Amino acid sequence: MIMRLALRYSFSPSRRHRRSSLRILVSTALSVAVLLTVISMMEYMQGSRLDAIRAVRSFDAVIAGDVRDAIKELFPSASVFLYAEEEALSSGRAVTVRFIDEEYDGGIHISGSLEGLVVPYTEPSAEVALMMMGRGRSGVMMPVERRYVPTGAFYSDMGYEFDGSHMFLPLSERGEAELVTGVKGIDDEDISVLEAMGYDAVSWKESESALYSALLMEKVMMYLVLSLLFIVILVSQKSSARRFYRAKRKEAAGLELLGMGRMRIDASFILSFLIVMVLGLSSGGVLALALIPISERAVAYLGFRNAVLSFPLATFLCLSLILILLAFIIVAAERRRDGRVDIQEVLRDE
Repeated sequence: MIMRLALRYSFSPSRRHRRSSLRILVSTALSVAVLLTVISMMEYMQGSRLDAIRAVRSFDAVIAGDVRDAIKELFPSASVFLYAEEEALSSGRAVTVRFIDEEYDGGIHISGSLEGLVVPYTEPSAEVALMMMGRGRSGVMMPVERRYVPTGAFYSDMGYEFDGSHMFLPLSERGEAELVTGVKGIDDEDISVLEAMGYDAVSWKESESALYSALLMEKVMMYLVLSLLFIVILVSQKSSARRFYRAKRKEAAGLELLGMGRMRIDASFILSFLIVMVLGLSSGGVLALALIPISERAVAYLGFRNAVLSFPLATFLCLSLILILLAFIIVAAERRRDGRVDIQEVLRDE
């Protein structure tokens, strides 16, 4: 009986009840879908940026010198490789030239050959002049211009922030640049072990401390801003619950006049609103699932290639629980307040 009444009053066509319920359902669905989609986008951009730094630019650890064999023995499952870096000028702008070989695992996607200069895809394919430090005839280090015809092009998951400032040459051409050992697949505890063993190891958090702190602060600010949207949803929920119940006060008073118990009436109308809320939340989740693939294209335009957004299930469940609990409290409070008013007064007001 209670369920039949709840279903009856959730979308009753009389006295604009259906219109009110549909308005609440649609507003809840849209609010939840937008919030979930934004959270999905922001979480991906934050997480992928940190992952790209570790995979492309700074790696889990960088150790001075060629200690590749020793590190492979310590961490057999880790990716260990050698490379070197040197600053240069190209067409008047500063670039970092990274010297690599076939074992390099730096998260770049190369098209072409590593036998010569590998430039970003945005670079022209014509000859490229690089001004780098080299030994002159007197043996003194001095700027030397070298010209290369690119043999390959690359892009990375960091986008132009990294690609626009880096070029690659074979490791055999490193000249006086110092070798370093890059390591991927270890954690902070492993880096502490390396330092205790006397290795000059630098973690990605240390080498990118300023950027890492900025990204963490950005993440905190993101959640603060999104919490404002969540507060708006809660305020709207409170208003919707009150409006929903006040539209059905006459029916509640009529049922009480017919002799139906107050607890059964309360349960019927609370369940009625919860049905509307659950449908709204479910619709919002389904709509978010539909919007997330579209959002992946938007994220790709921002420079995040091959973006794969995930549905924030934990956030959705937490949000749903809070909204359902709030709806229960508000409708129950409205029913309790009406319980102090005489039935005839309620019918007269309506």
